[in-house]
Amino acid sequence: MPKATMSVLSKNEAEMVHATSLRMLSEIGYKVDSPKVRRMLAAAGIRVDDGRQLVFLDESTIDEALRTAPKSIRICSRGGKDYTIPDDGVQLVSTDGQPAAIFDVSTGKKRPSTLKDATELAILADALPEVDFIWPPVVATDMPSDKSSYYEFLTTIAHSSKHIQHAAANEDEANFQIDIASAILGSREELRKRPIISDVVTPISPMRYDEGGVEGLVTLAKAGVPLVQLSMGIAGSVTPVSIAGTLAVINAENLCGLTISQIANPGAPSIYSSFSGVTDLKSGVFLCGTPEGILIDSAGLEMAHRYRLPTCVGGPANASRTLSVEAGYQSAMTAIASVLMGSDMMVGMGGLDRDSMISPEKLVLDNEIWRWMERLRRGIDVSSGTLGFDAMKRQGPGGTFLSDPSTLKLMRQELMIPQVTGYHLPGEPDHSLDDLVEFAKRRTKEILKTHKPPLVDKATAEKLESVAKKYGIAYKVPHT
Repeated sequence: MPKATMSVLSKNEAEMVHATSLRMLSEIGYKVDSPKVRRMLAAAGIRVDDGRQLVFLDESTIDEALRTAPKSIRICSRGGKDYTIPDDGVQLVSTDGQPAAIFDVSTGKKRPSTLKDATELAILADALPEVDFIWPPVVATDMPSDKSSYYEFLTTIAHSSKHIQHAAANEDEANFQIDIASAILGSREELRKRPIISDVVTPISPMRYDEGGVEGLVTLAKAGVPLVQLSMGIAGSVTPVSIAGTLAVINAENLCGLTISQIANPGAPSIYSSFSGVTDLKSGVFLCGTPEGILIDSAGLEMAHRYRLPTCVGGPANASRTLSVEAGYQSAMTAIASVLMGSDMMVGMGGLDRDSMISPEKLVLDNEIWRWMERLRRGIDVSSGTLGFDAMKRQGPGGTFLSDPSTLKLMRQELMIPQVTGYHLPGEPDHSLDDLVEFAKRRTKEILKTHKPPLVDKATAEKLESVAKKYGIAYKVPHT
């Protein structure tokens, strides 16, 4: 059963991108703000210019990093649902990650997000079966700014047993996440065997690591936590305006992150990633959900496949400021491209307005988009059991198949059962209301009222509170 795919680069074009990225890394250099990491790289034989804070990576160093990087990675969870990507052939999807605002559908306006929002979104994502892993969906703006990310991570891992993906701004935060996950599993060694967390490492484009971020990268790599080398190229502002030029920078950033992780810990799990877009040259703002953004991320996936690395890209992205037609068609287009390109992991469910805010209701609606994607990806089962000869023989010309035994036997296998579009209320619609949005509002309230997330036991909760206290975090961990 062949599956639909797409491709945007020829083999020769991919080689040209690779060669240009190598030249960027060896001739222009990559800025690394951390003296400690520069010393680590210099000790490994990397050419370092401390005066300009630049490191220069040659082809042989990058080739060695690609050799030691694992070609498959475990993505595990405290709930016990574990995957190996890409070996298992799954395509995992996540919530969008950490904007500082919520779209309040009742007022139609953006408002600052809080720890309560982060908790409720974690519960909502835990309840939705299509969500495979969770980025802490929003910033807890009501918590101290230097510790808000700690709270977001802790409330998410406490209220969902799914895999948690986060980011660490520095070495301290990286150790906090490692210690929390290790407390759940029993030890750091167990975390290395069953990584229930992964971390996004985002360079400052073009080609720079800030001190805290790169030191967090090294800490996480040494602990064996899977690292998503998330490049966020923005064509026309922080990367060249051409798609090919932006792609070459994205590829260089991924190769640099991979190389640093392998120097820190040969065999450290690393995931090639791009969540990129273009600059609106009228306003200067970042746009996502554009055809160029789709092409950039798709080409990035092809480069990752060239290196045989696991992948993570943006999924249902959009630039819409509200739950509108724009949000729907852009989210669908970006998601289907990522699916057809064969990304192992995707992020973005629930995001609006260039990922600057989250909508709980859109998270519900994006699950319907994802059901479509999964059904399209599964393709057509052509076999003696599905070709329908026996059913046609039973019913004959002019027959009906509603009551045929094959319908009951095959309907769930063959047909996607809509969870949103199939439940429109009968009668004339109210032109001032959107049926899907109204459904999503009702469904969101229902889930938050009835879903009981799988909590840790009392002893584990006490361990987590003790770990959190060491890092200055006062948080009452819920337990069974």
